[in-house]
Amino acid sequence: MTSAKRAADDAAVLDVTDLHVEFDTHGGVVKAVRGASFSVGAGKTLAIVGESGCGKSVSVQSIMGLIPMPPGRITRGVARFDGVDIIRQKIVNGEDVRGNRIGMIFQDPMSALNPTMRVGDQIAETLQVHR
Repeated sequence: MTSAKRAADDAAVLDVTDLHVEFDTHGGVVKAVRGASFSVGAGKTLAIVGESGCGKSVSVQSIMGLIPMPPGRITRGVARFDGVDIIRQKIVNGEDVRGNRIGMIFQDPMSALNPTMRVGDQIAETLQVHR
């Protein structure tokens, strides 16, 4: 394999660098994420593991634009998806990248699938909404 081909295969589709996320609370500012960095290559899987409350969900939710602002805010960091910082630019080439090009599976089993609907219908609904 040539070095150019290897570099293309190893290129990160998602590259998060020095992510910092804070929340204003009645008790003061909570620094929920302090300097998270990771990358995911094309066709690769990344598992983010850690103790409860360590910032796993907040990191990914902030990248996806799902934390309420305020009280939350991203104070520093970059999340490049195919070279575009999706923290600051959600629309890429005229389309919202969330749901269409990048998605998130929530860890909460009570909200992951609706037990009153067929699984196939729920999967189809996602594709219909985002395509």
